[in-house]
Amino acid sequence: MRPSPSSVPPGSGVFDPPPAAAAVPWGYLLLTAAAVNAARRSTRPPVEELREP
Repeated sequence: MRPSPSSVPPGSGVFDPPPAAAAVPWGYLLLTAAAVNAARRSTRPPVEELREP
């Protein structure tokens, strides 16, 4: 059971203290960009890619 917002003491937020900088998932972003780039450069239609064994 979650406590009601009125019963939570002040200063007990998610980040206590706040982080110095935001975390960025660079690896995930680079892999996603590479996959999108490869899909755009593909000369075969996506349906053929999926049907290939």
